[in-house]
Amino acid sequence: MPIEHRKDGALVSGYLDTDATRHPRDSVLVRTRARYDAELRSHRFGLLGACDIVGDDWVQVRPVPPPVPATTQYLLGLLLSGSGTLEQSGHAMKLQCGEFVLYTGIRPFQLELNGPYRYLVMTLDAATTSLAQATVGATADARPSRTPAGRVLAAALTELVHSAPGLGPVSRREVGEHIAYLLRTVIRDVDRGHEQSPLLGQILEYLDRHLAEDLSPAAVAAAHHVSLRYLHHLFRDRGETVCEHIRRRRLERIRRDLADPDLIHLPVYSVAARWGLRDPSHFGKLFRAEFAISPRRFRDQVLDRGQASHHRLSTGHARR
Repeated sequence: MPIEHRKDGALVSGYLDTDATRHPRDSVLVRTRARYDAELRSHRFGLLGACDIVGDDWVQVRPVPPPVPATTQYLLGLLLSGSGTLEQSGHAMKLQCGEFVLYTGIRPFQLELNGPYRYLVMTLDAATTSLAQATVGATADARPSRTPAGRVLAAALTELVHSAPGLGPVSRREVGEHIAYLLRTVIRDVDRGHEQSPLLGQILEYLDRHLAEDLSPAAVAAAHHVSLRYLHHLFRDRGETVCEHIRRRRLERIRRDLADPDLIHLPVYSVAARWGLRDPSHFGKLFRAEFAISPRRFRDQVLDRGQASHHRLSTGHARR
């Protein structure tokens, strides 16, 4: 990854946007008290990009606007060791070891880390980004890491950092999907702010078991002996409609199957039909709207991608 040492600091690019060849969207300016000396390891977990950063000295990090305007990008930052602060939109928060924070990478922020430190930064997939945009907003938020599900996610990410070098391509993709699913659960928990209704839990399980069938809100309500109005009330508290939930879960299952090498023999439209979306044109539009990529390109991209590159940088000495 390119690093340009300048009078005002070190310009670091491509540590997350590893596929970019001309205009990386992740450039940051790193200021230190001496010459920037750190180790950065880039990883790819399916649709999630990540960089494990290890350093000994104090650093101050600020984003650099890309030459090409970027779309909304949310980042997850997990402090694995050391201490620090993150400031965005006038809100400053102390980073506690073992906690993560969600923040947007296209708005100004200032990250300070006191060495020795280890910091994991991760990009979110399109579906999680959309949910974070609606729930977290445009400023940094550490609330998700303090929920029960958030603590589970933090523990999973901590283990992932240590185990990533030993994961193969398929494992990386599947782990990335599980991390994305768990993160969306964490974000929804923050948005709800209260315990989920037992009946809603039963309905969600029912929907997952019947995604391949014709589902309608009226049929779901009848199957659970509740009125259609009450069903919509349950999902309104969840932050999505019944139809939106069914569509999202179907698309998630389809995306999972499109990324499965054992199902490469099935045409894209057949995979979609297995999960209840039988109109190829309509399915293609839904998939692109949810994941910002066509289903065919997504399949090619995931299955053709070899093991994620491991970029190791040491601007001074090698670390072990």
